[in-house]
Amino acid sequence: MSLSRTPSGLAAEHLFYQEILVYVEGPTDIPSYNEVLQNYNCRIISKKGKAECEKFAALLEQGNYPYVVVLDGDYEILEHTRSPHRRIVWLHRHSCENYLLEEKPIEKFRHYRAPLEDSLERLPSSFKEIVEDTELNFKELLVLDVAHQRAKTGYQVFPKGADQFFAGPKTTDFQDSRIQERRSEATLYIDEQSIEEARTLVRGFLKNHRFIDLLPGHFAFSIIRRWINHTVNVSRRILEEDIRVFLSTEVWRSVKTRDHNSLKRRLRRAVREAEQIRQSSGNPVQSNAGS
Repeated sequence: MSLSRTPSGLAAEHLFYQEILVYVEGPTDIPSYNEVLQNYNCRIISKKGKAECEKFAALLEQGNYPYVVVLDGDYEILEHTRSPHRRIVWLHRHSCENYLLEEKPIEKFRHYRAPLEDSLERLPSSFKEIVEDTELNFKELLVLDVAHQRAKTGYQVFPKGADQFFAGPKTTDFQDSRIQERRSEATLYIDEQSIEEARTLVRGFLKNHRFIDLLPGHFAFSIIRRWINHTVNVSRRILEEDIRVFLSTEVWRSVKTRDHNSLKRRLRRAVREAEQIRQSSGNPVQSNAGS
């Protein structure tokens, strides 16, 4: 095992950068955090998965190193919302993608890509309708997914994307039979008590949040991406990256929900605190690698 993979090697990585390191779970998260931290002396680094980020979080709890770790909320937010450390920033939605799913920025993107009003299809007619339709069709699958995750069965209810649940390649209508088939299969591998406990947790979350805030981020984003592509009447398919980059800028500049404000405040505070610790410790930068 190389030095960089040992606990001491991982903990020392920050010494080789002039900026404060902010570890995130995936590369698609980087545009959002770059926008939130654009005026801060930091570098966003993707660790390609929660397990790897959790290693850095555990080291941070033990050694109070001057870096920041951002962890997706996943379903853990149903039972815990307080972070174990001020520089471990825990999302209050399932993942970073869920913060991008806001009506006004998405409508702005649609009009940006199709500026003529008659080039916008209405299938369905509004963002609100697609969000409501998503909850109606996938709420029970979400409950089952929560139950499986809590019971650690290893069964994955949701695939990464939602394409298999649509009625066809050129529609935004969901196929009821495919959703029901998935639901029936998922029910076979979990007991009723676990399902009811999960249902209670989901019900509690929905008192103060939208359903789409808890739906797995990649799955939720794939639904909205498909809706955008099918409601903007353009000749070429809009790339996911184009949507993500636009929303990453627009959302963090204009959306002021409690969740967005909280994340910006906690993340910026964590970076400032890490900078203060580094300055007070007098740790020199060992090299300019990666700068």
